[in-house]
Amino acid sequence: MPADAPRLLALVNARLALPDGEREGGVLCAGGRIVALLAPGQAPPDGAELVDCGGLLLAPGLIDSHVHGGGGHTLMTDEPEEVRAYARWVVRHGVTSFLVSTSGRDHAEILRRLRALAPVVGREPGAARVLGFHLEGPYINPARKGAFDARWLRPPSAGEYRDLFEASGGAVRQMTLAPELPGADDLIRAVVASGAAAAMGHTDATYEQARRAIDLGVTHVTHCFNAMRPFSHRDPGVLGAILESDAVSAELIGDGAHVDYAAARVLLRAKGADHVVLVTDGMPLAGTPDGEAEWEGEHIRVDGGKAVRDDGTIVGGVTTLDQMVRNAAAHMGVARDDALRMASGNAARAIGAGETYGPLAPGRAADFVLLGGDLRVAGTWVAGERVF
Repeated sequence: MPADAPRLLALVNARLALPDGEREGGVLCAGGRIVALLAPGQAPPDGAELVDCGGLLLAPGLIDSHVHGGGGHTLMTDEPEEVRAYARWVVRHGVTSFLVSTSGRDHAEILRRLRALAPVVGREPGAARVLGFHLEGPYINPARKGAFDARWLRPPSAGEYRDLFEASGGAVRQMTLAPELPGADDLIRAVVASGAAAAMGHTDATYEQARRAIDLGVTHVTHCFNAMRPFSHRDPGVLGAILESDAVSAELIGDGAHVDYAAARVLLRAKGADHVVLVTDGMPLAGTPDGEAEWEGEHIRVDGGKAVRDDGTIVGGVTTLDQMVRNAAAHMGVARDDALRMASGNAARAIGAGETYGPLAPGRAADFVLLGGDLRVAGTWVAGERVF
C-alpha cells in the first residue's frame, strides 16, 4: 500500500444489519467511509487492520436527532466543552451522531448559544459527531408548552429564524414550530428554504391546520403524541394528519413512559417502521441513577425511567437510545432490524442527511455499532475510529 494511501479497516466475521435483512459478512473502510461490503470468508486487502466481530451484529451507528443532554451533561448551554463531554459519553450507548437540541429564554440567548457552539459541529476524535442543531422553539404554542417556560415562547418570525440559521453557521437541521400560530406559514417557508426540516411540535393545531402545514413543507413531527392536541374521532387534530400522511416522519420517545407501548404500536401500524424515528429527548440525568437535580432552573426528580417537575410534568427523557432500540424490539412489535433503522437511517433521512449516514453501504460514513444478541453495545466506531 502506498505510504499516502488511507488506512484500510476491515471489520470481519460479523452479522451485518442491512436494509434487506441480516447476513454474515464484513465491512471494509478507508478515509472514514465504507469502501465495500465483504462476503462471508472474503479476505480483505493486504495491510488492512482487522477487527474480528466474533459473529456479533454490526449495525449502522445510532443517530439521536432530538436530545438535550445525558450522562450529567447539558446541551442547553453556550459552553462547547459541555457538548464535547456529552459527545464522548454517548458513544457508550452506540450513538455515533446527534443534533444539539436547544432553545433559550430570549432571541439573544439562542443566538449566543448557536454562535458559541457552531465550531463544535463536525467530528472530533474519540466522540460522536455533532451533525448540527435542532431548535425546539421558541415558536411553539403556550397551550402545549410541556416543560417549557411560557416566558420563553413568542410568535413565529421568519426574520428571527434567518438570524438563528446564520448564527449557527448554516447548521440548523430541524426547527420545531406550532403551525397554527400567526406568522407560522412564513416561518415554515423560511425553514424549508434554508434546507432544514420543518417539524410540527408543541402544537394545538387542528387537522386542517396540520394538513396546510404539510402542504407548505412540514416533513417531520416532534415527539409524536406528546405536547400536541390529542386524537378524537370528531377532532382528529395534528395526529390525524400525521397518521394519514406519507409525507411526514414521526418522532417517538421510545421509553414506555412518554408514550404507552400500545400507542406506539398503533403509530407503527399506521405509519410503518420506515416513517418512525426513535429519539431520546434526553436531559442531563439520562443514563444516570435515579435521583433529584436542578435543570434550567427547575427542580426535577428522576424515578422509574421518568423525569418530572414538582407538578408532575415530564421534562425530558432519561432513557438512552440503545435501550429504546431494545424497547422497540421487545414491546413495539417490530423486528430488530426495523428497531435499528428507526434509530439510525430514518433519523438521517428526516434531517436531510440520508445520503451520508444510515445504511451499511459503500460510500456511506463508517459509523457502526456492534451489538450482542441482547442488542447491548459491545463497540462503537465513528469514521472508522473505535470510540468505545
